[in-house]
Amino acid sequence: MRDNEVAALLDHAVATVELPPGLAQRVVRRSRTRRRRRLLLSGGTVAVVVVAGALLLPQLVPAGSEGGGTGPIAAAEVPVGIVGSDGRPVTPAQVVAVGRVGTETLVLIRSEPRAEERAAGGQAAEVLVAPDAGEPRRLLDHLSFDLACVDGDVVCATVRSTGTGLGVAVARRSGGRLYVLVQAPPGRTVEVVANGVPHPLGAAPRGAVAEVVAAEPYEEVQVWASIEDGRRYQIPWAPGAVLID
Repeated sequence: MRDNEVAALLDHAVATVELPPGLAQRVVRRSRTRRRRRLLLSGGTVAVVVVAGALLLPQLVPAGSEGGGTGPIAAAEVPVGIVGSDGRPVTPAQVVAVGRVGTETLVLIRSEPRAEERAAGGQAAEVLVAPDAGEPRRLLDHLSFDLACVDGDVVCATVRSTGTGLGVAVARRSGGRLYVLVQAPPGRTVEVVANGVPHPLGAAPRGAVAEVVAAEPYEEVQVWASIEDGRRYQIPWAPGAVLID
């Protein structure tokens, strides 16, 4: 069925129902997007076959393309001018994580959890961004994390009960790209998986960043931590962890 026929059918079906305007157009656009992704995947299979019969190529998919983004980004330092909510320069002990995301540096600063969060073993942070050009600003006053595990993840629940913390993940769009900043306690390694594409980050006690390709981070991106004994658990997204201005 052609796109215009799909749109006409949907418009006829909802003619007597009050729905948001442009529904048919959005469905058609998403259908086209899915078809493009299927074409990209099938094209990637052909590329693999070609490489199997030729010399090893350095990279099949350009960095930052639909193939899944880039590898880890080098560790970052806390920019000059970052201050806490009390107006004082932050100390190393206050920094939960720091990482470069495009033309910005994200800094998570430890803050006091609310009483109910503290009682449940949760932690909290405020999120600041320092652009390469411009003054640092606060993106989020309060990010609550370490409060939940993915349903059925026994390892996550066990680790959380030790009080050592699960870790924290924040996604940030910058310059049309999506970056994931992750922190995990010492003795663990982390990996970001976006639409099935893995991005190993290694140890990240002060934070590590991966650039990924995903339209809906909460649905399409998972963050995993591995303990030294080989057990693995998923670091849950906190409410508000996908950052927008």
